[in-house]
Amino acid sequence: MPSHFPRYLLILLAPLTQAVFSQPSQGPKMSSRDEYRACLDESDQFAPRLPILQARLKEHNQDLKRLQEESEAHVATQPSVDTSDQAAIDAFNAKVESLNQRVKALNDQAEEFRKEQIAYNTQVAAMNKRCAGLVVSFKDRDAVRRERLAQGKK
Repeated sequence: MPSHFPRYLLILLAPLTQAVFSQPSQGPKMSSRDEYRACLDESDQFAPRLPILQARLKEHNQDLKRLQEESEAHVATQPSVDTSDQAAIDAFNAKVESLNQRVKALNDQAEEFRKEQIAYNTQVAAMNKRCAGLVVSFKDRDAVRRERLAQGKK
């Protein structure tokens, strides 16, 4: 009986291996030209916004630095304020209040900018999720490239 075991095992495995080898290999799902074109067009809409956001961030950081330096310079003058002169005290406090208002305005701008950045990043992430995994044939890729070049796009 033990001598027949390997033969039975081969007989049972034969249909399984035929089924596995007879199935056509399944490659990735190919995306259409329209899907590829739509992703490139969507990317074109985001491309000009990024340098604008980056420039605004740089400007904000510069404004913040200037305001911080101005505040530090004003605080450094505090020991020289004549505490017996109410007008000098009022002028110092008025400048502090002005600086505080500018800080608040800058913080409000930063919050609005942060919301814009989050919206932009969310939109780009959604586009990347839809488009990053596209599989496009060379023929379709080249055809869409020619179309875009004819339209003056990259």
